[in-house]
Amino acid sequence: MIKNWLCAALVVAFAGAAHADVKPPPAPPPTAEIASPTPVRPALFVARDEDSAIYLFGTVHVRRPGSEWGGPAAQAALAEADEVWTEMDISDASQQDVQILIFNHGMASPDRPLSSYLNKAEREQLAAAIARFNGSPEMFERMRPWLAGMMLSVLPMMQTGYEADAGVDRAVMAASGDAHPRTFETAADQIGFFANLSDEAQREFLLDGIRGANEDASEMDEMSGAWERGDLDTLERMALVDFQRDYPELFEVLFTRRNRAWVETLTHELDGAGVDFVAVGAGHLLGEGGIVELLRARGVSVERVE
Repeated sequence: MIKNWLCAALVVAFAGAAHADVKPPPAPPPTAEIASPTPVRPALFVARDEDSAIYLFGTVHVRRPGSEWGGPAAQAALAEADEVWTEMDISDASQQDVQILIFNHGMASPDRPLSSYLNKAEREQLAAAIARFNGSPEMFERMRPWLAGMMLSVLPMMQTGYEADAGVDRAVMAASGDAHPRTFETAADQIGFFANLSDEAQREFLLDGIRGANEDASEMDEMSGAWERGDLDTLERMALVDFQRDYPELFEVLFTRRNRAWVETLTHELDGAGVDFVAVGAGHLLGEGGIVELLRARGVSVERVE
């Protein structure tokens, strides 16, 4: 499902906006002991030249609380870093600006309500999805398809116990100490990726959200488990293969163009000196068009270290 690989900033923003509308997961029994953090070994790569190193760490933007954010090598690399890169600023201070941008670019014109993008059967499926989360049909009717699709992507994850506050991107920033924060994109950039999609691509995104709203957390659990194990084959299958086939325009926008732009930035970073730690969605590191292979294609030495 597309929801597994949404932009970091939008997941954080929508989780905050939707939190009040979602029933929390059942609380553990009173006698249950608090579990210790689960050891994890997500994949970590490093790109090096004579006087610099760039650690490449793939994240998942939402998780269930209670696990470490990275393995020993990743934690040591972060402690060594002079600069820490994320997709964009996901701090609490940035969220008000993100919410304003979402409102400005996500609301439909009065003559193009959400229902006008759907046939009768699809409208019935949308109504059922909204009802599942006690949402307001009137509120959804005023949304553009990308915004409604985003809401329907985030709400099921929250209902099954996944939290943006437990996401790896935020954990990395919290553990980054005195390292200088850097970002590849702005909030306006990330929202623009969706707001500027064609009507047909937005409709596809909405339909994906409608279908996903009626599914359990098994796919998200599988992806999260693969990330924890550093199982790149499973991650690539879930993140890239079906997505690229079924949603080519959205894949081009969310992965292909962004990966190329980020590699340009990282190549310039290698011209300098020092240690950088890059924490971006794990899907961006995978496959022939991923950051790792794009750097190697430029002659950069990249190896997996965890």
